[in-house]
Amino acid sequence: MEILDTTLREGEQCYGVFFPIETKKRLACLLDEMGVDFIEVGHPAAAPSIRQAVVEIAALPLNSRLIAHARLDSDEIRTVRKLGLSWVGLFSGINLLSLKRYGLTRSAVYERISASIQYAKELGLLVRFTCEDASRTDRNELAELYGHLLELGTDRLSYADTVGTDTPAGMADLQKSLAGVLAFDALHFHFHNDLGRAFSNAVTAIGLGAQCVDASLLGIGERAGVVALEDLLAWSKQGATRTGNIGSNYTEQLKLARELVADSINHRHFEQRAFAHKSGLHIHGILQDPVHYEPVDPALSGRHRLIVLSKLMGRAGLHNVLSRYGIEDNDWNLKRILDRIKSDEFLEMADAQEIGAYLEQFR
Repeated sequence: MEILDTTLREGEQCYGVFFPIETKKRLACLLDEMGVDFIEVGHPAAAPSIRQAVVEIAALPLNSRLIAHARLDSDEIRTVRKLGLSWVGLFSGINLLSLKRYGLTRSAVYERISASIQYAKELGLLVRFTCEDASRTDRNELAELYGHLLELGTDRLSYADTVGTDTPAGMADLQKSLAGVLAFDALHFHFHNDLGRAFSNAVTAIGLGAQCVDASLLGIGERAGVVALEDLLAWSKQGATRTGNIGSNYTEQLKLARELVADSINHRHFEQRAFAHKSGLHIHGILQDPVHYEPVDPALSGRHRLIVLSKLMGRAGLHNVLSRYGIEDNDWNLKRILDRIKSDEFLEMADAQEIGAYLEQFR
């Protein structure tokens, strides 16, 4: 079983977490020394500092395979190649919720997926494709998608439990549903921890033969996070399974990496992360319908939703924020403000008064 560490991508989407470029490089080196199979280095289109970090990490003498996120967009895919990477992580949902969000038919989404994979292949990139919100996707439709991806020559296939609703029993059901189309040992898994089941789901998937599991240091990630790398390694060390290239002498590197992550956390924000949405893609989905990225209504647990203003915010999120504060959001002004926000590497606000005060400079 392989491990893809997503601390540098998913982890930085966690409310309360930002990594300076030098910290990202050090974390990449420590993860590489540990023997992690894949290191997900970020979504280069999200911010200039992320692109720069990818450039500098790609120049390091690492053995782990480096992979960067890209939407189904030729410019984003081409950027990944220009930054010196060999792997690109493409993603899309295909269920009814996703189609409604995109405003596309199922056939149109398939066409976009096919064109993007073919383009990435033409550029010489290896492709990992993730079905977003796979856990809430009809099993027959999921099997059809994976079969199509195999026909396109996709190098790795991934299943995302985007809002953490999966169960261990659901993993066994998934294995049966995909039988005859795709074996479990050809699947990557990305489990979210919204309902506290990420680790148990991961362990079950591994027991069924999963090829790779995504994890992050301290389990940091969007909202409640994902599988914690240290938990996965501790479980493996007990003899439960063999973890790819990771040997037995990783304790010191893991300790140093955990300390680096802990030192990068703003705990005042981190404590409110459960329903905090920081990624521009996630904010876009939440604004259309919270069900896209929330398994339950925050009010049911006595909490409230947070939309985070940071370098990861996109146009849709900023448009919404500006309209709430009565600031002109024509194309020119929107771009001017968004460029400023994305250039502020450690900007992170979710408090209404703080955001209002920050935006006063743009009136």
